Amino acid sequence: MVVHEPGEWFDETLASLASQDYPNVQSVFFVTSRVGEAGVDVARSEAVRTRIVAAIPSAIVRIVEGNPGFAPLVNESLRVVEGEGGLLCIMQDDVAPRPDALSAMAKELYRSNAGVVGPKVVAWDDPTLLVAVGGEIDRCGEVDPLVEPGERDQEQHDAVRDAFFVGTSCMLVRLDLFRELGGLAPEIPLLGEDVEFCWRVHLAGARVVVAPSAVVRERAP
Repeated sequence: MVVHEPGEWFDETLASLASQDYPNVQSVFFVTSRVGEAGVDVARSEAVRTRIVAAIPSAIVRIVEGNPGFAPLVNESLRVVEGEGGLLCIMQDDVAPRPDALSAMAKELYRSNAGVVGPKVVAWDDPTLLVAVGGEIDRCGEVDPLVEPGERDQEQHDAVRDAFFVGTSCMLVRLDLFRELGGLAPEIPLLGEDVEFCWRVHLAGARVVVAPSAVVRERAP
């Protein structure tokens, strides 16, 4: 998870991660820091570290000087996580997965023999509102969302389906595939890195699947 100047709501994010029922989860956080004329604001970053460790004592926390961008920091996980096997769950700091979300995504990844799996994303303050269930792109390369603004969740998207891409707000990917593809495109620090990465996943012959049984709340931008 990449953490960038989180608010009070971040404690709820941490609680949701601590409650995951998937076994053998290793949580890795990259905490950005402010850099001003006086240098790096270490106190602010250390305060975030304290909040993380209080909620998840086994977490690995790396404080980063400045803010290199989401994609470059996610790619740093390849230096922290050893081995080729296993799964990598990419997350932004403004999501709260349901306790069974990781388990549901992992189960679907193996069942569907997929390379990438994404959840059903609902609104933070009103989980009856859909935010995303994957996405497509049209022939002009424009993103074609599958959810209308303000659309209510009435189980209309609850079938497992292939998608062109799923968002990096919460994306489960096979670690060996992530390494093979070289991670996210570092030249795309934020917005668009999900589409570009999933495009390469398809070119590699792997599937991108949405598992709606995995539910994740996301704060509005």
